This record gives sequence, C-alpha cells and structure tokens, in this order.
Amino acid sequence: MRKKISVVIAAAVAAVLIIGAVAVCAVFPNKYATELNGAADEFGLDRTLVRSVVWAESKFDKNAKSNKGAKGLMQLMPNTFAECATELYIRNANPYSARDNLRCGCYYLSRLIDNFNGDTKAALMAYNAGEVNARKFLNGEPVFPETIKYLDDISTARKFYGFFD
Repeated sequence: MRKKISVVIAAAVAAVLIIGAVAVCAVFPNKYATELNGAADEFGLDRTLVRSVVWAESKFDKNAKSNKGAKGLMQLMPNTFAECATELYIRNANPYSARDNLRCGCYYLSRLIDNFNGDTKAALMAYNAGEVNARKFLNGEPVFPETIKYLDDISTARKFYGFFD
C-alpha cells in the first residue's frame, strides 16, 4: 500500500513540475534562438539582455505592431529600422523578419549603450522613451511610468532568462 501511495505522489509531483515548466515556457518563450544569439554576438550584447528586450517589447511575436507604429520582435520604429538596415547594408530589409529585426534592434541597442558610455539602464530608457527623454531622466526629470514598467519587465525577464544561460 505504501509503495502505491509513493508512486501516486511521485506521479503527481512529476505532473505538477511538467505543467509548471510548460506554463513558464509559455510566459517566457525562447523562439528565434539562432537569430537572436547571432545578432547579440555580432554586436557584443549579452544574450540574456537581448532576450529580455524582445520579451518586454513583443513577447517574441515577430509580427507585433504597436499603436505608435513600432514593428517586429524588437519593436523598432520605421525610421529607426530603415536607418539601421541601411547602415548594416541589409537589402530588402523587412521589419517582420526575425533576422532583420534582431540585427537592426541589436545594432541600435549597442549604439545606445555606446552613446551612454556603457550604461545599460540609460540605454534601455532611451530604447523605450527616446534618447532625448533618457537624458532628461538622467538629469532628474521624472521617468515616464511606461519606462519604469519597461525597466521592471526587463529586470524580471533577465532574472528568468539568466537562470538558463
């Protein structure tokens, strides 16, 4: 009888763990790993950071479009995407292509990190609210609530994705 109870308990625990793992993967997907890792590496970015930005921006939906017009995995505005694609010599660039969007987004994020002398938090504020606004925030002006939530979302995602890297 004890053996049967142990088997039932073990099966129940295994089922809970499997359900939990599936739920976590649904909340924190890891799609487009090859393209994401390649783009992150190309521009010297931490892969966990890039995954977290993609998660915060689009939840890994390559067809995402914001109400402000940002497109793709990394939610780049059309002008930013076009400028980055031109600088990277991407022909026929498509903001909904995982490869094109990740390359342009990583390039843009790496430029922002350079512009803010390696300050990733400032670069993320600029990625979300624009470089001018990020400089205002750094000079003491109130940070937009949306930007505070964005930084919190990235922090949460980095903890999760960092656990597996």
